Amino acid sequence: MMRWIWVLTLFIAPVTMSGFYANRKPNAEEQRAIDKYARTMSKVLDQFRSDDWVETVDFAIANPTLNPATDPPMDIDEIMQRTYRVRPGSARDKKVIVPQQQKTAQLKDPSDKQIAMARTEDLKLLQVQVRCNQATPAMTSAPDPKTDPDVPGATFVHKDRNNPFSHGAAYVLFFSNGSTGKWDQTNGLYRFKFAHPANTPYIENVEIRIYGAEDRIQELLKKIDWKQVNAALTL
Repeated sequence: MMRWIWVLTLFIAPVTMSGFYANRKPNAEEQRAIDKYARTMSKVLDQFRSDDWVETVDFAIANPTLNPATDPPMDIDEIMQRTYRVRPGSARDKKVIVPQQQKTAQLKDPSDKQIAMARTEDLKLLQVQVRCNQATPAMTSAPDPKTDPDVPGATFVHKDRNNPFSHGAAYVLFFSNGSTGKWDQTNGLYRFKFAHPANTPYIENVEIRIYGAEDRIQELLKKIDWKQVNAALTL
C-alpha cells in the first residue's frame, strides 16, 4: 500500500467566451448559512476525538468564496478535513498496534512482512473529509440498503472500494434530510437534484468521507449522533 498523499482539490472557475468567472464573497444571507454549516459540522467532527488519537485539523471553513457558475445553490470553495494518528503509548497503541508489530517482526517472508506492515499502518490512521452541496458524489458501486450500515439520520452510508489514499477502508456518508437522488451506473455517480436554483443561500446536502482503520470507523458509526448533520442544512 502507498503512503498517504494529502490532496487538496482546487475549485477552478469555468471558462466562457468572455473569460473566467471569478469566485465571489458570500452575501450576508449566504454567510449565515455557511456559518451554520461550519458550526454544526465542527461539533460533529469534534466527536471523532479520543485520547487514543492525535488530531490534526488540515482544512476548515475559514474564508470561503462561491463559484457563481455551477448548478448547486452555493458552490463553496473550501472543505473540512481532519486527520488522526494513533498516539504513541495510548491504550490503542498498546492493545492493537504493538501486538501487530510484534507479529510482523516474526515473519520471515519479505512479501508477507510488507503486507503485514501495511495492515498495521491501516490501524494507525484515520481521515475525515466534509463537503456540502455535492451534485454528483462519485463511488465505485451503488449504495445498497441491504448491505450498507444503517446510520440514523443519513440518506445513505456506503462502504466504497475507492480509497484515494490506498489506506484502510473507505466510507461515504450522505445527508440530505431525506431528499434522495438516483444512482448513475454508467458513470458511477449518485445524482442529486437540488430544490433551489444556483446562487441562492441554501445548503441541501452534506457528504462525509472517512478513510482508514475499519474498526475505528465502525466504532464512530455507532458512537456519533449523526442526526446532528441534518441541522447543518438550510432547506
